Amino acid sequence: MDNSGQQGSGNSQPLILAEPPTGGSSALSEQMQESLRVLSEETLQLSELIWQEAKLTREFCALLKQVLSQLNMSFNLPVNIFSSEGRKLQQVILNPEAHLILINDKNEVESKALEDYSPSVMFNLVSFIIPELAKALALNRQRLNVRIELFDKVNRELRNLRNMSDSRLNGGEDEYNHVEDGIKKSLLKKDKTPDAQSTQ
Repeated sequence: MDNSGQQGSGNSQPLILAEPPTGGSSALSEQMQESLRVLSEETLQLSELIWQEAKLTREFCALLKQVLSQLNMSFNLPVNIFSSEGRKLQQVILNPEAHLILINDKNEVESKALEDYSPSVMFNLVSFIIPELAKALALNRQRLNVRIELFDKVNRELRNLRNMSDSRLNGGEDEYNHVEDGIKKSLLKKDKTPDAQSTQ
């Protein structure tokens, strides 16, 4: 039995794992290397773009806050700016401090700095706020022009009144000096007349 067992084991074929063709393995390796290279490049570019977006959005918020504060402006924004967040809002206000004030359907108020929101919210806000800001600046310019024209006319009339008063004062002084000179001359003549008669 031992010999037959040994013979059986000797006749059994060894297990051989299937190997892919040499050419296919090389092609798969090259494809994987290309995918990894593209993945690395895209990751670097994506990281750079995310950094640039964060930098630009921070600068945008800081500049917008300065402009709104200097002009003392606030804007009512469309509520669909936050539609992607699933909120039921009644009103959205951007105040001069660049804070977004959100009022929901239950009249609950939430206030948060614009810079704390996602870039997608800022992007939606930019598409609305820039045209509205241009309109507001144009309206302020028109108001300034009206005030400047009014002050210019009023100042011109006040200068005319001042010049007229100065001319009257100067004319009165000249007239007074002229009268005073005439009196002095007449007195001098009277003083000289007795002397002339006595000599005769």
